[in-house]
Amino acid sequence: MRFDQLQMAQDFYVTYAKKAGFATKIRTTTFDKITKAPVNQAIHCNRDEIHESRVKAPMRKNTISAAGCKARIYVKFDKDVQDWVLFKVNLMHSHPCSPRKAVHYHEYRKLTMHAKCVIEDNDEAEIRPNKTFLALSNEAGGPSNLGFSEKDLKNYITARLRTSNVNADVREMMSYFMRMKDINPNFFYAVKLDEDCKFKSAVWVDARCRASYEYYGDVVSIDSTHGLPFVSFVGVNHHGKSTLLGCAVLGNEEITSYEWVFSQWVKCMGTAPQCIITDQC
Repeated sequence: MRFDQLQMAQDFYVTYAKKAGFATKIRTTTFDKITKAPVNQAIHCNRDEIHESRVKAPMRKNTISAAGCKARIYVKFDKDVQDWVLFKVNLMHSHPCSPRKAVHYHEYRKLTMHAKCVIEDNDEAEIRPNKTFLALSNEAGGPSNLGFSEKDLKNYITARLRTSNVNADVREMMSYFMRMKDINPNFFYAVKLDEDCKFKSAVWVDARCRASYEYYGDVVSIDSTHGLPFVSFVGVNHHGKSTLLGCAVLGNEEITSYEWVFSQWVKCMGTAPQCIITDQC
């Protein structure tokens, strides 16, 4: 529940930032030492750092302005009201903000459902991407009103082809997840895709695993020794036997992949265990 409330706080600031004409990034998040739940978070303007290049200016093709912007908000979880509240706000930017240009920031560029339908229909009709982009631009009253670029359109076509030709196993897995969710609403799953809609990681926990965690979730081990990018969350019941508490598939074994899997699993369970044992620690 607290993760959902924190997401609402993040969405609130992002919505404001888009209208004001800048982009945001999460700078820090602090977690409770006992419950492991988030307790406060700092969300900054994405131009908060001062970038310095070792390459001399005449040799650089693209220079980055040194903003060092102090615009940010701090949110914290108020235990008395059981909700997230703003406790510090700085709305002053050290650089110009442009709502008109903000729609073209990477963070805000998104294809609408209408645009996706037009792109798919035109692609099947073998209409060139640049002509599709021109048609959508004219319909919106100009490229600046689209909210995405021609490159985004081409990337969507490429990702769609890759998904339809290569990700048959992923589609079958998604179908399985949705069937299980229909059978039992307590079935949990989360799938992570990259910017090109390519599969990265997945986590799933059935109703029995969620029930077992309430009793045997104090200490959880992570088993990833199968020789595949597959991990299982395992606890120990009162009889000293292993009990399954969830599964995941990793697109790679980078730390960020594990972090995402852990966060989704904790989100499902509601609380973090007292201890997590991995192959490394």
